[in-house]
Amino acid sequence: MTTMDGVATAAARHLHLLGDHLQTRDLHTRVGSTHSGLPQLILVRTAVPTLSEIVYAAERAGTWWFWWSWAEPIAPVTDLTTAITRIHRLFASGARRRRPA
Repeated sequence: MTTMDGVATAAARHLHLLGDHLQTRDLHTRVGSTHSGLPQLILVRTAVPTLSEIVYAAERAGTWWFWWSWAEPIAPVTDLTTAITRIHRLFASGARRRRPA
């Protein structure tokens, strides 16, 4: 396995775990791949499918983090409670792909 394969495998493992915790009647989750083959967690609000977001998992300074699509960290992968809370907060606010101004 190449280093890139190992990184993609680790990222997918973290994203699947997060997705399993987020999968509810109101939030659909699916792990897919970017054009470059890196894993991404696709989140869609079931009642309002236009409300969606993509989350990534990547290592930074030796620690794995969940990241918003706009490259802002959500929480370390070891802190699922914070990640879940922040993701639910985004969807509760009705925002879609909020990006810094």
